Amino acid sequence: MTGSEAIEYIHSRLTFGSVLGLDRIKELCRMLGNPQEKLRFIHVAGTNGKGSISTMISETLIDAGCQTGLFTSPFVVDFRERIQLNGQLIPMDELGEITARVKEQADILDSKGMNPTEFEILTAAAFLYFYEKKCDAVVLEVGLGGLYDSTNIIENTDVCVIASISFDHVAILGNTIKEIATNKAGIIKENSAVAVYPQLFSDADNVITETAKAKNCKLYKADKSKIEILKNDSLGTEFIYKGKKLKTQLIGEHQVYNASTVFEACTALIESGFNITETNIINGIYNATVPARVQIISKDPMIMIDGGHNADGVEALCKILKSSFSDYKITAIMGMMKDKDVDSAVAMTAPLYHKIITVTVDNPRSISASELKEKAEKYCKNVVACENPREAYLNEKSKIGQGEMLLVSGSLYLASEILSER
Repeated sequence: MTGSEAIEYIHSRLTFGSVLGLDRIKELCRMLGNPQEKLRFIHVAGTNGKGSISTMISETLIDAGCQTGLFTSPFVVDFRERIQLNGQLIPMDELGEITARVKEQADILDSKGMNPTEFEILTAAAFLYFYEKKCDAVVLEVGLGGLYDSTNIIENTDVCVIASISFDHVAILGNTIKEIATNKAGIIKENSAVAVYPQLFSDADNVITETAKAKNCKLYKADKSKIEILKNDSLGTEFIYKGKKLKTQLIGEHQVYNASTVFEACTALIESGFNITETNIINGIYNATVPARVQIISKDPMIMIDGGHNADGVEALCKILKSSFSDYKITAIMGMMKDKDVDSAVAMTAPLYHKIITVTVDNPRSISASELKEKAEKYCKNVVACENPREAYLNEKSKIGQGEMLLVSGSLYLASEILSER
C-alpha cells in the first residue's frame, strides 16, 4: 500500500461515521499487539487550544532529546500532520506500510460487523508507528470529547492536560458546561498528574478538580495571577510566568494561558521522571508553530489565516484584531460550517471588517456563500458573495495595499484550502 492509497483507505472509513465508544478500537489494538500499552503518554483534551498545547509540549520534549510522537487533528494542509515523530511528518511510505497492517486486522473486524471508523484506524496506526519508533513519550490529542474518544484506551498517562473548555459539539457532548467538562475530564487516569488551563467557566473547573481528587491525581493549575505580559503584538507574546521569562510566536493572550498550562504540564513531567530542564520548556514554548491559528502567512502584504470556529476561538480572534491590528483596514474572506453558531460568530467579527467576501467551503457541511452574505450584511455594508474560496483569495490578495490586511477566517476547512493554494 502506498501512502496515497493509505490516505484514500482511511478516508473511505468515513462511511461508517463518527461513532463514540471504545469496543472497536480496543479490539483492533489487541489484534495489533496492544502497542499503546508499551508507550508513555501526555493526553490532551479540551475545546480550544489542544493543538497549540500539544505542539508546545512536543517541542519541549524534542528539545530535551526525547524520541517524541505527536498525534493531533484535524490536519490543515497535509494529512500526515496528524502523525509526527520529532516534529517531522510520517513519511508516505511508512504511512502506507503501517496502514496496510492495520487494514488487515480491520478487514477481519469488518467481517464481524464491528467496522472500525476513520479515526479508530488512524489512532491504531499512530500507536503502532510510535511503538515501532521506540518513542520515549507520545503527546496524544483527543479527537472528540474524551471519555469515549478512541484515544482513551491508553493507560500509561504521565500527564492529563485539560485545555480551555467551552460550548462545542453540544449534540454529542452535552448542552451544559458541566456535561461537556465531565466528558473531557474522562481522560483523567488514576494516580496521574493533571495540568489545567485557567478555565473561564467555574463549572468546568469544579468538574476537573473533583475528578482529579476522586482519582488521586496531583493537580497543576495554570495561575493567571502569576502572569505578567511584557509585550503582545503580531510577532508573538513575551511574558513572565511564576518568575520565568517566556516567549511564544503564537499570537494572542489566550496563547499565554496555553503556554502557562504547558509550563505546568512540563513541571509535572519533570516530577514523573522526565529529564526536562527549564531551558527545554522555554525553547519548546518558543519553537511551537501551529497552522491556521491566527497565523500570519505574509507581512507584506499583511495576510492572516485563522480557523477558529466556536465562541472561544472567535472571541480570541476579535481580541487580537482589536489589540494588535486596530490600525488596519481589514478585508475578510469568511466561510463557515452551518452546524456551528454562525450567527454569533458573524455578529462578533463582521463589525470589525471594512469588507467581507463570503465563500462556500468545499465541505458538505458548509453554509452557502449567499446565505452567509445575508447574515453578514446586518453588520457590514460592504459584503460580496463568491462561491470559490481560491478565486476570492487570489482576487483580494492582489488588491491589498499599505495599511490593509486580508484575513481568511471561520473554518479550518477554509484555512486548509487557502494554505494549500499558496
